[in-house]
Order: sequence, then C-alpha cells, then structure tokens
Amino acid sequence: MSGIKYLIFDLDGTLIDSSDGVVEAVNYSLQLVGLPPRSPDEITPYIGYSLKVMYADFTNHPYEDLRCHFQTRAREVIVTSARKLHGVDQALHTLRQRGLRLSIASTKIRSHIEGIIGKFGWQQHFEVFAGGDEVTRVKPDPEILDLVLRRMQAEPAEAVMVGDTENDIKAAHALSMPSIAVRSPFGDPARLQLCQPTVTVDSISDVPDALASLTEPEVDA
Repeated sequence: MSGIKYLIFDLDGTLIDSSDGVVEAVNYSLQLVGLPPRSPDEITPYIGYSLKVMYADFTNHPYEDLRCHFQTRAREVIVTSARKLHGVDQALHTLRQRGLRLSIASTKIRSHIEGIIGKFGWQQHFEVFAGGDEVTRVKPDPEILDLVLRRMQAEPAEAVMVGDTENDIKAAHALSMPSIAVRSPFGDPARLQLCQPTVTVDSISDVPDALASLTEPEVDA
C-alpha cells in the first residue's frame, strides 16, 4: 500500500459531532406530523445512515414529509451544532504535511458539509467533498466514493477510506479500497469489526500512525 496518496473521510463520528442538531431536526420533523419525540439514545445510532432507514424504523408516516421537515430544521441547526472531535485539527495538519490529499464523502447534504468546512476553517485541508444529495445511493453503496475519486482524478488503489460505521467500511470494500475504522459513539463496535476494516483505531488522532503502518514498505527477511 505504499502508493497511497488520497484519504476519503466520513464526517459525522469521524471528524465531527453534530448529534445535537440531528436529534433536534429529527424530533422537529416527528412533532410536525403529530408523533412523539425520540430520545438521543434512539436517534444517534442512525447517524451515518440514510434518513429513510431511520424513519422506517420509527414510523409508517410518509418519508418525504418527514425528510422535508427534517431538512427545514437542519438548515438552521446542523452547522451551528457541529463540534470538532478531539485531535482532529492536528491529525489533518499532519496528514497534509505528509503530502496526502484529503476529501470528504458524507451522507450529509453538500451545503451542510460546505458550511462545516467553512466553520472550522478546513478549506486548506479538503480539496474535494461530496454529499448524500449528489448521489442516488448513499453508503454502503460505493457511488459517493466513486464520485470523490473522479473529482480527485484518483484510483481506488491510491486511496484509503476513513470512517466510523459499517457503511463506510462496506463502501470501501466494494471498491477493494483499504479502510481505517475510527471508533466513535455512533458506530456499533461489533458490527464495525464484522466488516473487517484494514485497521481500527480509537480516535482520529491515531489515523496518521495507522496510515504510516499501512504504507511502510515491505522488507525481505
């Protein structure tokens, strides 16, 4: 794997925590259609998954109504609620210093990703990003990874996916791309390991060292 030049990051649970905004937007949508709110413990396990999957588990109410209400409130709270995970700035700086090119592939819509990048001053780090509203099938389908790779003019063999849920790892597997799984409050650790990521780390701070171990040249005995 010594030819790695590109990293594709998931966003929520990998680089940021926007769970407060997600919970608020979900409950706003439920209450507008006359349904009771859900607790954060019920909602946060769905972060990183399609809204359609979450709402189907919560209610039989038409999905499009709920999605529209969610996005109305999300436009007001997602970016403002987002918090950087500990160690993320140093990790991104280190990776960029090594000459790696960084990108984001997230189920969040493009405008939210753009707002979060601007909020944290990450324009210097991420040259490409893609959101769930730019593809017809979100992760674990690899369509969004394909889109990011095309925008970076990169091949899967030159890239590593970094994410915190099984969807990130499955999308990478679909392209035979190595992956780094980051443990987070949102991902299910057991399901994450069942997907067999190339390597697993405890936090985003560990990614530079993990990547170095992946790209060390093999030495003959």
